[in-house]
Amino acid sequence: MEEKIKEKDIAIRNLDSVDSFNAYNEHSTLNPLLSIIDFSKSTPKCREWMRLGFYCIMLKDIHCGDLKYGISQYDYDAGTLLFFAPNQVYKVDKVGSMSMPQGLCLVFDEELIRGTSLQKQIHHYSFFSYEHNEALHVDEEERNNVMEILTKISREIKPELDALNKKILVTNIELLLDYCSRYYQRQFVNRKPMHQLISDKFSVMVRDYIMNTKSDGYGLPTVSYFADKLHVSTNYLGDIIKKETHQTPIEMMHQIMINLAKELLHDFEKNISEISHQLGFTYAAHFTRFFKNKMGISPKEYRRNLNR
Repeated sequence: MEEKIKEKDIAIRNLDSVDSFNAYNEHSTLNPLLSIIDFSKSTPKCREWMRLGFYCIMLKDIHCGDLKYGISQYDYDAGTLLFFAPNQVYKVDKVGSMSMPQGLCLVFDEELIRGTSLQKQIHHYSFFSYEHNEALHVDEEERNNVMEILTKISREIKPELDALNKKILVTNIELLLDYCSRYYQRQFVNRKPMHQLISDKFSVMVRDYIMNTKSDGYGLPTVSYFADKLHVSTNYLGDIIKKETHQTPIEMMHQIMINLAKELLHDFEKNISEISHQLGFTYAAHFTRFFKNKMGISPKEYRRNLNR
């Protein structure tokens, strides 16, 4: 029987620059700040995990079979886009076996966007922190649009970049990311039943965490705790919750806590201190401040109003 390899036992190759990524893929470096690689022009590679020291956008043929997608359904079959921010790990299945991936890859160094509007905005593209199983699947029209932008970028890659070169490159990268944001919105709509289920499960998990007294005196855990339980990335969970409820996960957690607090305040056998402790507050004063901030009145005032 094949022994399952634990993630902690998998060696990770570090590729810290655009040049090192080019060399790995047998591609010449025209400019050290960015490159577009056609994987089909490389030789087959041994599958391994890699930590990338730069931004990376991969347009992969969906049936190339090497990526760890971990997903059971595809919305479209014209290609898959994956996004990596610096220092993220690119994971594959079947480590150690040979692979011949197909597709294109745009890589660019943080230095390319330094001092530009994109540097200030790039953290808003939350899909750079999605997991592989949350990849963007595109249809033929979307893929053609992506290819058109990549072609424009390719034409502007020169050994030395002047100010205008750099502006055109960064503008097109930002345009590509904006289109990908639009395509993700389409994917969220297509997967609404699945995302609604995740949103509902999140709500139930938060409520259960509190009511089962796991938060007793220690407060609620981070959003990443619940994301891990739901097998999604923190950013992906945040985007799902925002899409489904128009709230952030933190706002939704706070709303659930307020609703539970109001329920508990109807039980006059429990004093404010007991209720605050059950909700995860170490001190009753912290609960009172939280409740008043959300409701405009203190828990005691809320309870008094119940008797009117």
